[in-house]
Amino acid sequence: MIDIPRFGARKAQDDTWMIFDRRTGKIAERSGLILEHLNSNVVLGLIQILEQIEDAPKRMH
Repeated sequence: MIDIPRFGARKAQDDTWMIFDRRTGKIAERSGLILEHLNSNVVLGLIQILEQIEDAPKRMH
């Protein structure tokens, strides 16, 4: 089975980038930060971090 990445990137009309959630189609948000108006240098790194967080084992408290 091939896992489809949850997050992707889109270029905005103002030449900045946003990270979107493929499940919802909306701009991704993490810890209250809306992931838009980003430069191209940080987008791929942030997507990798978000995917690692998503794939991390979840703990029950």
